[in-house]
Amino acid sequence: MSECWKDADEMTKAFSELFKRMMEDPELSPKAEKLDQVVVFKYHDPDVQFWWDLRGGKKEFGTGEPPGEFKVRMALSGDDAHRSWSNKLNPVMAITRKKIKVDGNATGLLKLQPLLKKVAVIYKQVLDDMGMSDKKL
Repeated sequence: MSECWKDADEMTKAFSELFKRMMEDPELSPKAEKLDQVVVFKYHDPDVQFWWDLRGGKKEFGTGEPPGEFKVRMALSGDDAHRSWSNKLNPVMAITRKKIKVDGNATGLLKLQPLLKKVAVIYKQVLDDMGMSDKKL
């Protein structure tokens, strides 16, 4: 049972808006494009799967099955995803402690870790704008 999310729809709305704003951000977007792959985030509690398709200059994201083969899939709880996007959970430490399970090579994705401070600012604004500023863990 999630401590943070009332259901999958609430988490989907928040993360979809976060991803949209990340892909529009002039600093984050070009760095994400350099991944040039499909990345999958498989969340549980609640169960939602997101994907990013960053191949060939695309900046697309969605839920469900990804469009094509993914290079890396990260599996974690919705609460840990919230902590991660809030920059309160270090992804490298979470992987070593098995809070995040990785299929594939996450090296490229982990190179974006220094950008999590900026992502956290965007995420906080998303939650505020959506009336979800009470999401604390």
